[in-house]
Amino acid sequence: MSKPLSFDNLASRAKIAVIVPATNTVVQPEMEAMRPAGVTNHVSRMLLPPRPYDDMQAYEQALKTEKGQLEEALTLVMPCEPHAVAHGHSIHSFRGDLQRALAEEARLQALAGIPFVTPSIAVLEGLKAIGNPRRIGVLTPYWPPADTIIAAFFTACGFDVVASHGLKSTGPISVAQFTPDQIMQGFEAVDTPQVQALVHVGTNLPVSAMTPAIEAHFGKPLIGVNVATYWLALRRLGLRDALPGFGILAEQH
Repeated sequence: MSKPLSFDNLASRAKIAVIVPATNTVVQPEMEAMRPAGVTNHVSRMLLPPRPYDDMQAYEQALKTEKGQLEEALTLVMPCEPHAVAHGHSIHSFRGDLQRALAEEARLQALAGIPFVTPSIAVLEGLKAIGNPRRIGVLTPYWPPADTIIAAFFTACGFDVVASHGLKSTGPISVAQFTPDQIMQGFEAVDTPQVQALVHVGTNLPVSAMTPAIEAHFGKPLIGVNVATYWLALRRLGLRDALPGFGILAEQH
């Protein structure tokens, strides 16, 4: 018999565990801003090995092999008895193809014993919810080796990555320091007439609150990784609240 769900005074509807890299300063405030009434978020931080930015061969190797202390972070947050986990770390879940992504999600869900939302699956589910546009433009804060991994993932999932652009951050902290103008210019670089939808990968890039402005400027939907991850965590718990101020996916689906 499964353990009954635990609710409390502030979390009358759900408790969501949010796991982020130790250096990430964007996921926590963005997901807190999206939080519906009666839902509480509970953040746990995972250590990641430093990634070299002055050697692209070493950078690429790190992307393919680094693990990070995800399981340890999960162990620290589970005692508060959350109902779902939203993983606020992008790149690991975009390695490989859909089969690998689904297997990793299933592994983590089995480990947690509750719904576990990975960013790659969340973005795919977000695209599906808005009509499954196939031609996408992808913005990241990364360097070319990471952009190649992400583009290969979407291609393996049947999407046409018409354009991809990385902002080339010089470290995890600097990702959060890109300005709204720089972010908008990044989306300008991936917007072409062929692109049907915009996609953002990279959880420390502060895009979520800009989503309505980006969608209005380009006339296209944006599936941002943090919005999609939190949206899917809520939906997997049966919570259908609109999340105003965070774009078409969050407000209409």
